[in-house]
Amino acid sequence: MEVIEEIKTASSLDLLEYIGWKDEYPKEAEAAFGVFCLRYDQAAFKSAEIYCYKRNLSETVALDIVNCAFARVWKYPTYNHEKSKSKTIDNGIKRWLSRIVFTQLANYTNKGTCHEPNKETDLSLIYTLDDFVEKSTDDDITRKELKEQLSVLNDILDRLGEKHRIIYLTYKLYTHEGNNIPRPVSKKLQEELSLTTGSIRKYKEQANMQVDNFLNQNYGN
Repeated sequence: MEVIEEIKTASSLDLLEYIGWKDEYPKEAEAAFGVFCLRYDQAAFKSAEIYCYKRNLSETVALDIVNCAFARVWKYPTYNHEKSKSKTIDNGIKRWLSRIVFTQLANYTNKGTCHEPNKETDLSLIYTLDDFVEKSTDDDITRKELKEQLSVLNDILDRLGEKHRIIYLTYKLYTHEGNNIPRPVSKKLQEELSLTTGSIRKYKEQANMQVDNFLNQNYGN
């Protein structure tokens, strides 16, 4: 009970850390998540409202997107202030949430919903390294190991433009041999990124080259 009371006044970074311990300390994580949502609900909704207004979407859609955004925070409480361009942690988290909101809006625009789909029918685009790791395996231990192995790519992926990053990660997930990806995924890339197949191929080549150069320079023999 004492820990739960402390959580109510904990810093935002501590709240995210508690959320990250949901497997070991579920009650504390849920309490921290509740406090975090109350603390940033208005900021997240303001972002969702602005994005939705520009697309002629309703306030109801904005609320739904906020719920999806916080659902992502629950699964991935991965804010890193060292990578933030904000001077304060509070503003950094608000900007981080705004990006999550924007991603959920993209999901809504593309699929008609931002809620998690059934894994058997999910052929969504891959926006972040967390998305890639989540969809690569169902095993939590393997997922953790994979995330650690791929952590070296964080820097270069942060430097890639949004379209380069999405195309690179999407291709990495859906292609194991050769260069072909499922046709529905290819169509989604074209529609969501407003690119032709030739442009997507060029973006993929550029992203692969940047990643390969980065790995050779930093981890090559």
